Amino acid sequence: MMLELNILDYLNNNDNGKFIDITFIDDNYDNLIATSNLLNEKNFILIDENSARDFEAFGISNQRIKRVKAKIKINGKIHLHALNNKGQKFETSNKIKSKILSYFF
Repeated sequence: MMLELNILDYLNNNDNGKFIDITFIDDNYDNLIATSNLLNEKNFILIDENSARDFEAFGISNQRIKRVKAKIKINGKIHLHALNNKGQKFETSNKIKSKILSYFF
């Protein structure tokens, strides 16, 4: 859940209408791929599906980390906004409760 939030927040903050490289948001590459595919299935982001070039003919192996480029969709922005508001509502409700309790004690 935290990685999803990080990806959506990074894409939202750097949104310029183009695909943005998100490869180095997390150290675990497999987890990043799985989370980005999940976000793509939920229709929150769009992943650039262009395949990388095959350099095996030049002696370079294909077992390297490939760049993951994505851009946020409007559904992703709405979901991110809802997640941020959910956290703020929880904070404000705790502040109100603490003010009420401090009034009585």
